[in-house]
Amino acid sequence: MSILDWLFIGLLSAAILCGLFVLILFIQSFLTGRKRAGLQKKRIKNKKKRKKLQRRVQKMKKQQWRQFRSALLLLVLGGALGGGAFYSRYYQAHRLGEQDSNAIVQGYHLVATIEEELGSEESLANPEKAATRLRDLTGRLSSYGTRVPSQRLSEEGQRLLSRQYSYMSELGMNLYTQADDLMVNEETRAAVEADLKKIQTHQQKVLTYFSINEDSLKKTN
Repeated sequence: MSILDWLFIGLLSAAILCGLFVLILFIQSFLTGRKRAGLQKKRIKNKKKRKKLQRRVQKMKKQQWRQFRSALLLLVLGGALGGGAFYSRYYQAHRLGEQDSNAIVQGYHLVATIEEELGSEESLANPEKAATRLRDLTGRLSSYGTRVPSQRLSEEGQRLLSRQYSYMSELGMNLYTQADDLMVNEETRAAVEADLKKIQTHQQKVLTYFSINEDSLKKTN
């Protein structure tokens, strides 16, 4: 398990313990209050015994207040711990793990490389070499078909990544079968460029959802 998994378990466990102690202290405070109320109803004529009873009532009053105050403090602490636990889970559900992060970074650069290749004058002048270079990318692109997003991510995050991986895999298959025609057939090249546009559009949704800075991706190229 990751550090965030342990953090979530630890914070949630601590919050539950706080909740149990809060319940116990509130019950104790209630019982102490009932007992104190019962003592206050007693009517004792003996002055010495009456003072002793009053001291006991005051002592129980202070005890009840301490119990109630401790319960409130633990309630606040438990709320903070519980909030921290669920925030850590929320953070984990909206942040890419190492494998998915590497896949998105690699995919970003693969798409940029293909786009650059298609628009290169060198590729137009030498379509055979361009086809060879593009075919070299098909293996990495096709591998996206076997990728599965982390189950720790939110449902929306998993859906976005699954679709992105599917688009990348489809692009790889198209490049493999159409590489020879890309630079000599405008219709084929237009179809691949349309696929690239679709991937880039969806890619922006992924970057936005997971709060990934595109400028940082460009610097890693």
